Amino acid sequence: MRHLKRLYNWVLHWADTPYGTPALFLLAFAEASFFPVPPDVLLIVLSLSRRKRAFRYALVCTIGSVLGGLFGFFIGHNFWNIGKGILLNYVDASVIESVREYFIRYEAWAIGIAGFTPIPYKVFTISAGFFRVNLPVFIVASALSRGARFFAVS
Repeated sequence: MRHLKRLYNWVLHWADTPYGTPALFLLAFAEASFFPVPPDVLLIVLSLSRRKRAFRYALVCTIGSVLGGLFGFFIGHNFWNIGKGILLNYVDASVIESVREYFIRYEAWAIGIAGFTPIPYKVFTISAGFFRVNLPVFIVASALSRGARFFAVS
């Protein structure tokens, strides 16, 4: 827990620097694919400190998150062979297939809900690539849900 607190304070530190906007982009990118700290905290601090730029910050955050989501997608897509073998050591193949079928059937909803809520988005971006979700559907659902979330927060 102490490490997360330090990480949280480190993120907030960027709000007081001229590098706040690039840091927001990088944080949104990283959080969508592998990093544990969401960009919302930095987005809120930046938006409150410069209200006229709030929508700009939301747009930067959205673009960073969607691009990071694509990175997560490609992580999942490229590690299918390795990941499937590892998963089969712990989970029956029928369970993996069942999850894949649900993910494909509700792909836009799954990505949209994960993108808008506090559910770890990165789990869904990697899973989307792993289960071969339709890429245009993934991009549109990500852009709409992440955009709605970040514009609402800002």
